[in-house]
Amino acid sequence: MAEKIRIGLPESAFPFMPPASKFLAYLGMSGDIAGLVNKLSHRPEQPLLIDPKTVRKAVREGVSPRSFAQIKDLLDSVATPEINEYINSSYLLPWMETRQHQNGLSWLFIARGEHLRIFQDPRPETLTEQFIKRRAEQEMELIQTGQEIRENSPSPEVFDQRLCEYLIDFFKQHTEVEPALIDQGLQVWAASKSRMAQPHKDEAGLLYGLYTRLRIDFYYQLLCNLSLDLIQWFKESDGIGKHEQWLIENSLFGEMVPTSDGRNLTLPFEQLIDTWRQNAAPGGGALSWAKIAQSLPDPQGIDPEKQSLAPGQTRDDRKAAISKNKQSRLREWRQGTRPQPDQLEQFVQNLAPDGADVPSLIMIANIACSWGAFILDELALFEDYNLTGALHETRPAFALYPSYWADYKTQAAKIMTA
Repeated sequence: MAEKIRIGLPESAFPFMPPASKFLAYLGMSGDIAGLVNKLSHRPEQPLLIDPKTVRKAVREGVSPRSFAQIKDLLDSVATPEINEYINSSYLLPWMETRQHQNGLSWLFIARGEHLRIFQDPRPETLTEQFIKRRAEQEMELIQTGQEIRENSPSPEVFDQRLCEYLIDFFKQHTEVEPALIDQGLQVWAASKSRMAQPHKDEAGLLYGLYTRLRIDFYYQLLCNLSLDLIQWFKESDGIGKHEQWLIENSLFGEMVPTSDGRNLTLPFEQLIDTWRQNAAPGGGALSWAKIAQSLPDPQGIDPEKQSLAPGQTRDDRKAAISKNKQSRLREWRQGTRPQPDQLEQFVQNLAPDGADVPSLIMIANIACSWGAFILDELALFEDYNLTGALHETRPAFALYPSYWADYKTQAAKIMTA
C-alpha cells in the first residue's frame, strides 16, 4: 500500500497554550490548515487548484505523495523567503521533531508571520512575540518533562501521581491562576485517572473551571502584552495625546473589559460601545442605544432613498422598518453575534467623531469582538454539559483583566516616559 501523508500540525487540547486554530476562529478567520489551503485554491475565474475533498482527506487520514506534493507546492507559493528561513531555523527543531501534540509551533508561526507582515524593516521582537515565545518554550519544557516522568515511572499509577504533582508546581510557577483552583482541579484529574472513570458532575465542574481559568490566563496576558506594544506604537506616532495616565492605569483595552454581576456577563463589544456613547450626545449626555443603532449601515447596503416602496408602504413605514432592523442587529452584536467586517467598519466610521483615528477604532472594535467570541466559546462548554454551578463560579473570572494589567502598569509607565 502506498504511503499516506497527512498535513497540518497535531494540536493539543491542553489549556496552558490553547490551540492556535481556536484563536484564528475568534478573529473570524479560517481556523485550520484545510481552510487556508481551500482559500488559496480559489482563484478568480479559474477552476479549483485542489479539490476540497482531497484537502479534508489530507488533514484527517492522509493522501498520496502526489496529492501531498500539490498541496505543498500551493503553500510554498505564498511563503516568503523570510518565513521559509524561519521554518528551517535551528530554533524550531524541538517543535518540528517532537511527535507529541502541541500548540506552540502554530503560535510561533502566527507571531513570526505577523511580524514580517507588519514590519518592512528589521525590528526586534515585540513584547507580544516574546510572550508567545516564552509560553511555547514552557509548553515544550512541560512536554519533555512529562516524557521523562513517564520513562522513569514504574507503573501508570505512579506516573499519574508524579505528573499531577509536577503540573501543580508548573501552573503555580507559570500562571496567575489561583493556587487553590489548581490544587482542586488537578486532584480531580488525578482521581478520575486512578479510577479510570469520568469525573462526577461537581468534579467535572472543578476541572472545566481550571481549564477555563488557564485559557483566561493565556489570553489576558496576551492582551496585556499586545496593549503594551500598541501603546508603544501610538507613542511613536504621536497618537496618545493627553491619555498617558489613563492608559497606564487601564491599558488600551480598558474601555472594553467585560463585567459580571455574578449572574450576567456584559461582553467586551457592548462595554466598548457603551463607553463610546457616553457624553456623545449634542448636549453632553449619553446617546441612546436606539440612536447608536442608526449608525449601522442600511440593510443589504441599499440606500433607502433609491429603493422602491413595497405595495402599500409609505416612506415613513420604510424608515421605521429600517430603524427596527438596525436596532435588532445592534442588539445581536451586543449579545455576541460577530458583525460582518464591512458592516462593522461602516458602523465605526459613522459613529466616530470628527478627527478620530478611524482605522485604530476599527482595530479596537475587532479586538472587542474577538474577545467576546472567546468568552462565549468558554461559556458554551459549561452549558453543553449542564455545569450550572461551575458556570456561576467561573463567570466572574472573565472580569479579571484589570488584575492582570496591574502587573504591567510599570512597563506601561516606562514606555510613556522613555
